[in-house]
Amino acid sequence: MLLDAARTALQRGDHVSAVLLAEELLDEAPDETEALLVVAEAAPSYGHGEVGALAAAQAASRGADIGSLEAFALFAACEVDRALVSADAAITRRPEDARAHLVRGLALECVGRVSEAEAAFVRASDLDPDSYPPLLEVPDDDWESHLLAARAQLDAPLRDALRGVSLELLDLPRLEVLRGLQPPPSPLVVALLVEEDAKKPRIEIYRRNLLRGSASLDELELRLRAGLMAEAELLLKEGD
Repeated sequence: MLLDAARTALQRGDHVSAVLLAEELLDEAPDETEALLVVAEAAPSYGHGEVGALAAAQAASRGADIGSLEAFALFAACEVDRALVSADAAITRRPEDARAHLVRGLALECVGRVSEAEAAFVRASDLDPDSYPPLLEVPDDDWESHLLAARAQLDAPLRDALRGVSLELLDLPRLEVLRGLQPPPSPLVVALLVEEDAKKPRIEIYRRNLLRGSASLDELELRLRAGLMAEAELLLKEGD
């Protein structure tokens, strides 16, 4: 029953509940590989890539076919080099694994191997166009208006928290910035509060990550708003 409930939670996108239910089952049956696979799938989706990677490795040691689960979890944990190795291994085992090609592209993109990354993204999209469609096309000149629209939708206390904070649009997060935080955020983060100078905090906003998860401009603005909201709430907590 716990496994069925965990799978149901995973299917509806409730990743936290899926992991909690799967871990409850693992407390009773530590060798339950299906529960480990649920954890490997769900944990990276809410900032616990390291947990997902460990679960995937444990499932593999018990003979389970983990596909590209480990590769994606390692990437979400900011283990970019290991994610690339794992994705390549997954592709060798199963060349039609679309997510493995995606992770390969993401890892290559992070280390600046752009042309190889684009080829991997095209392959992922060819194999599974519903899950990995081509990115939306948003002209550079339009980003500021989307940013202003998303900011205007925030509640007043959150808008106030952003006053005096620089909002910087970048294509992707820099690995050195991510790795300077503990634990490192996922390279798929859409916005990140950076406080290298305590007097001049800034929020970096990552366009390609926003585009990658958005099916429309409305969805892009919703995800942009959610990213700003999370970082503004962090600023408020630090100010308490």
